[in-house]
Amino acid sequence: MKILFSVIFILNFSFAAKSQSLIQIREQFYRAQASGESADSFYSKMQSVTASASAIMIGYKGMASFMLCNYSYNPYNKLKYFSEGKNLLDKAISMSSDNTELRFLRYTIQKNVPSFLGYSSNLVEDKQLMTKKISEQQFKNADADLYNRIVKYISAENN
Repeated sequence: MKILFSVIFILNFSFAAKSQSLIQIREQFYRAQASGESADSFYSKMQSVTASASAIMIGYKGMASFMLCNYSYNPYNKLKYFSEGKNLLDKAISMSSDNTELRFLRYTIQKNVPSFLGYSSNLVEDKQLMTKKISEQQFKNADADLYNRIVKYISAENN
């Protein structure tokens, strides 16, 4: 019985730690949007994410690349960071196509990039998936932080 309790405790602690680290990555990502220096720091941190990492970490690595597009003045570098971010985010979504957070990240990018880049083909399907997920109480309970971010973004978009 003690062994079973110990295993359950360790699994719960592991899940909580994993969840906490994802929330920390999210927070760092949102803070990194404030300045070029913060974006560079977040990008540097995410470079340690390898191809064998989880889909969500690869997705945030892609978002770090997208972020540098905003702070680069050189058109070549802008395009390089854009392509890098797009490839990483698309890879992450292909690894976990039903991941609401990855779809939310892609949606925010596709909604805001210039149309001449041709990266807006998933807007409808991503918004449908997010809308469906946020209507589920189970999703709200499982990840209240992400739920609140999605609802806030969609609400602002509709106003």
